[in-house]
This record gives sequence, C-alpha cells and structure tokens, in this order.
Amino acid sequence: MGKQRKRKNPPSFIVVARTASGGGYPHPIEVGVRPNGADSVLAFSIGPHVVNAGGLVPLGNVLDEHRTGLNPQFGEEFDAAGLDWLVPLLVRLHAGEDVAEEIRSAYQERHGKRPETMY
Repeated sequence: MGKQRKRKNPPSFIVVARTASGGGYPHPIEVGVRPNGADSVLAFSIGPHVVNAGGLVPLGNVLDEHRTGLNPQFGEEFDAAGLDWLVPLLVRLHAGEDVAEEIRSAYQERHGKRPETMY
C-alpha cells in the first residue's frame, strides 16, 4: 500500500438560492457560488432532489459575452431564484475582485441569515 495523501479541504460554495416548487417557476432551484476570481464556478440544481438536473458552470459562461451582465441563457433561472442582486457581484468577481464576503452580506440582508455553505 502506498502513502495516503491528506485531502485538502474541498472548495466550498456559498448557497445563494434555494427555492421551493411552484410560484412562477415549476421546479425548485438551488444555486451556489465558489468564488475564485475569473475561475469561479456556479453550481446549479434544478428540480426535485430525487430527480434533479444540475451541474457546475464556469462563471464566464454565466456572464454575457462582454462580461458585464448575465448571459440570457440563465435569465429564467436567475429570475425564478430572485438573483438579480448577484449579477453585479459576479461581474466584479470575474474581474478578479474578492467579493465573497459581499455576497454573504447581500444574502443576509435579503434573507435575514447568513447563507449556507456546501462542499
């Protein structure tokens, strides 16, 4: 047997949305952000957790081609999850700014509690 390597702490995601079914969008949506500048990733989960669809999407793909706003392909999910407040922070994140604490604070301002973290 070889040496066991110690695992580094896995990157964490700030959970910025977790909705219920119903309303204007028929499926629950969960969105998380792993802040890492232009290399940041968003995690999407759409649908009931038993049969959900999801994946990891590079931040550059979530933003429009000029990296100044949201890619229209994500508009429906962002609207359903009420994430319009997040877009300017994602633009700044992609530009290299450290906005992780601002994301947490903005979430807390809207929801009255700190966002969850997922790994």
